[in-house]
Amino acid sequence: MALLIGFLLVRALGPGSRGLCRHDFLRLILGTAIGVGLCSACSFLGLLFGVSGLVLEGLLLMACCTAAALRWKYTKCRFCADPPAANRYRVLNIVLAVSLGLLLTVDALAFRWATRQWPQGQWDAWAIWNLHARFLYRSDALFWRDGFTQLLNWSHPDYPLLLPAFIARTWKLLGRETNSVPMALGFFFSFGSAGLMTACLSVLRGTRQGLLAGLALAATPGLYILGASQYADVPFAFFVLATLACMTLCDHFDLAGFAVLAGAAAALSGWTKNEGLVWFCAFLAARVIVRPTRHFLPLLAGAAPVLAVIFLFKVIVAPPGDIFGAGGRAGMIGRFMDAGRYALISRSILEQIWSFGPLLISPFVILAGFLFATGMQPEERDQIALRTSALALLFTGVAYYFVYVLHPLDLRWLLATTVNRLIAQLWPAIVFVVFLAAGTIKPVDRLTPSP
Repeated sequence: MALLIGFLLVRALGPGSRGLCRHDFLRLILGTAIGVGLCSACSFLGLLFGVSGLVLEGLLLMACCTAAALRWKYTKCRFCADPPAANRYRVLNIVLAVSLGLLLTVDALAFRWATRQWPQGQWDAWAIWNLHARFLYRSDALFWRDGFTQLLNWSHPDYPLLLPAFIARTWKLLGRETNSVPMALGFFFSFGSAGLMTACLSVLRGTRQGLLAGLALAATPGLYILGASQYADVPFAFFVLATLACMTLCDHFDLAGFAVLAGAAAALSGWTKNEGLVWFCAFLAARVIVRPTRHFLPLLAGAAPVLAVIFLFKVIVAPPGDIFGAGGRAGMIGRFMDAGRYALISRSILEQIWSFGPLLISPFVILAGFLFATGMQPEERDQIALRTSALALLFTGVAYYFVYVLHPLDLRWLLATTVNRLIAQLWPAIVFVVFLAAGTIKPVDRLTPSP
């Protein structure tokens, strides 16, 4: 159901085409993630208003089918009709594709090993996300809210419900609780990020650039271990990447429908984690600064339904969070004025950036070296999206920094347990921005076609 809803929605909002084409891989990955988010929202609304979430999903599916049928055109896919110039050198592309496949296979083996080690996921999975899913699954219509109370403050009952609501909804369809559902979600969002990255950049900058970006993301096994740990940071990272990918496709091809999808993806990041609201505001602010009049209303239209669901959850169900609750407000001014906190946070972030990834050198340094070697050669029609993306990531990083400054929990413990995950949240988007801005690598002479 989630796959059908999302795929049809992307087909309806994207450029029309005759039949299926190779770019439906991009539509399928993007659509499945958006469909998971929308089905999760339907499940929550069903619980909140005492109706069947499946009925809401059925109505949504009918609407998407109707919209896709009305938008169906017997014309060539817009992505196929406007191929990038960097799609030559097939031998090199085949080598890169095989390398990417081998590296993803290694990641899949690491994912399998991690799921065997932690079938229930690691701490945040079973103490927050899957715990909330069990409250939603096991409780009836009267008592499901018992899991969202200050009595269980250690389980962060204010956290959004994209993962718990979708897991509980799927358990109800299966008629039993099974670890395979959160495992499957972790697998999809982990490997879907690499797929979305490769597919989107192949459309925008050519197959070679897309495969290289996919290799860069596949060479970060920590992202796949986080996915196997069933943490929400990986789905969040997917939606951050999807926001930038959809907005870039919107600007590149002048497709207002992809601005709607960008708004939906940005809002779904807020339905995944509280940090998503920071990301949505940062992205919106960056867009207003760079180009406020271009596709702004479709962007808001895509975000509005999901933001309404988040508003209902925060106002009706969720208790106050750590920072803005009574405990968080106490001593906030003192924490803000404490210079030692700034020094500790800065040192810890730099250390984690340097040690991020399994290599002897930081992948940030590798990306910087790649950008220096190729130079910045973005296409003219990608300039707006590129500036928006870079500014949104900068705003989000600054906001994360000040969350650490103001947070009431023990700062050393907080930094040690969360900085690497916050970096992982933004890592796919950072890779996307770098490869969108970079020039393409010139192949060696023996791979270059003769005149």
